[in-house]
Amino acid sequence: MWWVVLMILIVLLLAAVPVGLALGIAAMVAMLMLPNDVLIMLPQKFLSGFDSFPLIAIPLFVLAGQLMAQGGLAKRIVDMAMVFVGRIHGGLGLVVITSTMLMSGISGSPSANTAAIGSVALPGMKRMKYPPAFATALLSAAGGVSTLVPPAIDLIIIGVIANISIGGLFAAGIVPAVFNGVAIMVLAYYFARKMKLPLAEKMPLKEKLNVLKGGFLPILMVVIILGGIYGGIFTATEAASVAVVYGLVVSAFVYKTLRADNLPKILLDTCLLTGVVLLVLGTASMFSFVLTFERIPHVMADWITTYAESPIAFLLLVHIIFLILGMVMDALPPIIVLLPILVPVGVVLGVDPMHLGIMIAANVGIGMISPPMGICLFVACGINDVPIEKVMKPLLPFLFILIFTLMIITFVPEITLTLPKYLGF
Repeated sequence: MWWVVLMILIVLLLAAVPVGLALGIAAMVAMLMLPNDVLIMLPQKFLSGFDSFPLIAIPLFVLAGQLMAQGGLAKRIVDMAMVFVGRIHGGLGLVVITSTMLMSGISGSPSANTAAIGSVALPGMKRMKYPPAFATALLSAAGGVSTLVPPAIDLIIIGVIANISIGGLFAAGIVPAVFNGVAIMVLAYYFARKMKLPLAEKMPLKEKLNVLKGGFLPILMVVIILGGIYGGIFTATEAASVAVVYGLVVSAFVYKTLRADNLPKILLDTCLLTGVVLLVLGTASMFSFVLTFERIPHVMADWITTYAESPIAFLLLVHIIFLILGMVMDALPPIIVLLPILVPVGVVLGVDPMHLGIMIAANVGIGMISPPMGICLFVACGINDVPIEKVMKPLLPFLFILIFTLMIITFVPEITLTLPKYLGF
C-alpha cells in the first residue's frame, strides 16, 4: 500500500498542489485502505501534529516580526548596518546579509525576513547600479542563512519533533549562522570588487549618531529575546510573547510608525503564515502515522544502518536526502517525517542530536534558495521582478559556498556544540 500512497503524494506535488493539502490527501487515501477502526485516528493525528505548547512560539514570533516590519523597524536596521559597512565595496550587499540575519532574530521566518529586508534594500541596490540578478541572488542567499539564526521557526519545530531543548538549539545555531553569514559576505565582497560596484556616500558623524540611535531599540529586542532565553529568565514561548509586546510598544508608541489601521493586515498576514505552517504540521502528522503503521520508519532505519555503518556515511546520506527533498518541497514535511527516524540512528552511531538538528537546519536553508521550490528565492525574485532563470548564474557561487560551509559544520561539531555546552544545555 505504501508505494501507492507515495505515488499519489509525488503526483500531487508535481501538479503544484500545496504541500499541506498533498500530504493530507495522500494520508486520507491511505487511511481508507486501512482497517475501518483506524479511520477514527485521522482527526486525532491531525490535531496531535500541532498540539504542543512550544509551537505557540511560532505565531507569536511571526506576529512580532510583522509588527517590526510594518512599523518601519526593518528600515532602521538596514540604515544602522549601512553605518558600519556602507563604505566597503559591496557594502549595501553586506547590509542586506547583516540586516536579514538581524531581522531573523526577531521574526524567525526566513521568507518574512527576505521580504522585509528586500523591500527596503533592493530599491537602494538598483540606485547603486547593482545588477538585478546579482542583487536578487544575494538577498535569497541571506534569507537561506537566516534559518540558523534564533528564534528560527525550523529550529522550534526540530526541537519539538526530536525532543531536543529549543533553547539549546537556539544557542547551537548562533556560531554556524555567523560562520555562514561571514562566508557569503566574503563572496559578496569579492564579486563587488570584481564588478566595481560603487561605494555608499559618506555620512556625516551627526547623521551616523542619529541612525545608530534610531536602530538601538530594534537591536535591543534581539538582545532581550536571546538574553532572556539563555539567561533562564523565560522560555522560548514566553520570549515570543515578550517580543510581541515589545514590538507593539516600540512601533506604536515610541517611533509612532504603526497605526491602528495597520493591525488588521498584520494579524491577517500572521494568521496566513501560521495557518500554512500548522496545516503542514497536522497533515504531516497524519502521513507519519500511516508510514509508522506500515513500519516504513523501521525499514528505512534498517536500510540506513545497513548502508551507513559509520557516522560519516550516515551524515553524508542525511545531507543528500535533505538536499534532494529541499529542491522539490517545503522543509517541514521532511523534517517531521524523517527526523524521528534519523535521530535514534544518529545516536546509535554517536551523532549528537543537537548537532544533527543544526546540520538539518543548515541544509534546509540551502533548500530554501534552491530551484525549483526555494521559497526565499521565489520571494526575492518576486520583490525584484527578476525571472528565476536569470538569477541562477549569480546564485550558483552562493549555493556552492553554503554547501562547503555545511560540510565544515558537519564534520567539525565543535562549531555547533561549544556554545550550548558553555551555556549549560
